[in-house]
Amino acid sequence: MEEITAVELAGFSELLTHEENIIKKYKCYAQTCEDPALKEMCEDMAQRHTQHYDAILNELK
Repeated sequence: MEEITAVELAGFSELLTHEENIIKKYKCYAQTCEDPALKEMCEDMAQRHTQHYDAILNELK
């Protein structure tokens, strides 16, 4: 397997940061939402982005 270049690593780092921010936003939305359906949707989206984050980390290992 080829090594990751500095440019690629910077891209992955930016992507991970983006996923972290999205996770935080959806969790915040879920906490403040009063509509049960919308709250569940936000929680689901936070979970999906957590899975994306974990998948990216696993690829880097």
